[in-house]
Amino acid sequence: MNSDQTKTYIAYITLGLSVLVVVGLFFFNVPEKNKDLLNIVIGSLIGWTGAVVSFYFGNSEQNKEKKREL
Repeated sequence: MNSDQTKTYIAYITLGLSVLVVVGLFFFNVPEKNKDLLNIVIGSLIGWTGAVVSFYFGNSEQNKEKKREL
């Protein structure tokens, strides 16, 4: 598997998980006492997803541009 395939898989998985979380929030009733915990978990999940996507897409593209300049 090359780097472009990895990026594609990460993008699809990230998008799929995000959609599942949003759909799940609409269809499943979250008890009032668990809403704060759910907000924390979703915030962490979004942060981790952003970090992974930034690493794979941002860092790789910057490296490719630097190699082209050299």
